[in-house]
Amino acid sequence: MYTCPKNHNSTEADFCSECGAKIMGLGIAELTPNPISLPTNTSSSSSVSCPVCSTPHEADSGNFCEICGYNFLSGAQGGVPFPAPVTEFQSIITLPPTTISPPAATGQWQAIISIDSRFATPDSPPAPDRLPITIPLTKPISAIGRTSQGRAIYPDISLDFDDAVSSRHAILTLNPDGSLILRDIGSSNGTIVNGKEVGIMVDITIRSGDEIILGHWTKIKLVSD
Repeated sequence: MYTCPKNHNSTEADFCSECGAKIMGLGIAELTPNPISLPTNTSSSSSVSCPVCSTPHEADSGNFCEICGYNFLSGAQGGVPFPAPVTEFQSIITLPPTTISPPAATGQWQAIISIDSRFATPDSPPAPDRLPITIPLTKPISAIGRTSQGRAIYPDISLDFDDAVSSRHAILTLNPDGSLILRDIGSSNGTIVNGKEVGIMVDITIRSGDEIILGHWTKIKLVSD
C-alpha cells in the first residue's frame, strides 16, 4: 500500500487508486508502503466491464480503465490523472456557460480492412490472400487488436491474422458530433497514419479516406458516407 498526498491508501505507486492524485515523483518517505498489514486470506478479485469501452477490469487493479481512463470510483471519463476534487472555496465560484457550436456531423464511419504486402519487412511472413472486409463503426469506442482468450480480450476490429498487431493495439473513438479519433494505446510495433507514425496515447483526428498501417501488412482505410 502507498499513501497519496491526500492521505488515501493506494494500491498503485504512481497515481492514487482512490482519487487519481499523482504519487510518482514525491519524496521517498511519501512512497513508503503504508504500515497497515494486509489480510492474509484474500478472495479472488472480481472482473467488471468498463461502461465506456467494455474492457474487462479487475477490481483490485485500481479505479481507472487501462484503455479509456474511465474512473470506476467517480464515473468521470478521460485519461488519468484526473483533476483534483473541487474545494469548498472553488465550489462557490460560478463560471458563465460557454457556448460552442459543434462541428457539422459526418455520416456513418466504416473501417475497410485489407492486406497490403508493400508494407512487409524482411522479417514479415508471407501476406495472406484475404479479400477486404468492411466493418461499420457504430460504438462510441471500437478496440483494434488481436483476440486473447486467456486475457478476455475481444477487439471490435479483430486482426487475428497478423501476429505483429498487439492484443490491445489502438482504439477508435466516435464522438457525438460524428468526428473520429484514433489513439495508439501502447502497441508493440506502432501505428502509422497516412505514412507517419503516431505517438502512443496521442489522439489523432481522422478524416474520411485516411489510411492506418499496423502489424506486418494490415491496412485499415477509414471512410464516412
